[in-house]
Amino acid sequence: MLSTTSASPVRRMRVSLRGRGAAILLALAIELLIALLLLWMAPHIAPKPKPKTVVFGIEASEGEQAPAEKDAAKAPEKARRRAGEKAQAEQPTPPTAALPPPPVTPPVSSGSPSFIVMSRRDYAASDIAKAPASQSGDRGNAQAADAGGGSGANDTPRAGTGPHGETLYAADWYRRPTKAELDPYWPPRAHGREGWGEIACRTIERYHVTDCQELAEFPRGSGFAGAARRAAFQFLLKPPRLNGRYLVGSWILIHADFVQIGDPGDRN
Repeated sequence: MLSTTSASPVRRMRVSLRGRGAAILLALAIELLIALLLLWMAPHIAPKPKPKTVVFGIEASEGEQAPAEKDAAKAPEKARRRAGEKAQAEQPTPPTAALPPPPVTPPVSSGSPSFIVMSRRDYAASDIAKAPASQSGDRGNAQAADAGGGSGANDTPRAGTGPHGETLYAADWYRRPTKAELDPYWPPRAHGREGWGEIACRTIERYHVTDCQELAEFPRGSGFAGAARRAAFQFLLKPPRLNGRYLVGSWILIHADFVQIGDPGDRN
């Protein structure tokens, strides 16, 4: 009785395993049949045929040449043309003759008196005060010239002697300086004060002056002479006149007034 009851669970397990194995085999068989059915029902796709290459030729009619023959006939002509162009490009270009300079037209005189450019040596030689007087009349003219007058009625009067012994002539303004031209050079130590400065300058072309040197100023030590010297580059004065001629290169005495109101008045 005990042996029968102890073997019954093992027997039941064997029966259960046999039943499960049959079920697994049956399921695999069904899946295989379904796969075969699907393959049989799938449509058949035929491959596309490859396109065939069509080769054709063009035959020329009577009296006409084929394109290849035309190109072959034109090749020598093109080669000759290119060779001609290359030879023409390599030919040296003849030098261009230089154009002659335009003729220089002399300036038209505007009626102003001509100037005589003189060096220091020429100016010293033209000083009539130092020329020897052969007659009493010449000595009288030289003394009159030293006294401040010239030999001509329109000659520029003398104003003294420069720092290096040069003869100074009185200034004859072509255009007087304005207060606006002198104000930028007003000396700082003379701020708020009026005065004047005297300088000696050498005349050059176009009514300008150069080589200016300080001579005197008032008030003393105010710096007005230095201010006049720095502003002299914009002064416009006529060169001294002697015997009807202008002496460019001679020295003149310039008196510049520095005032607070209005344009400066210049004595010389």
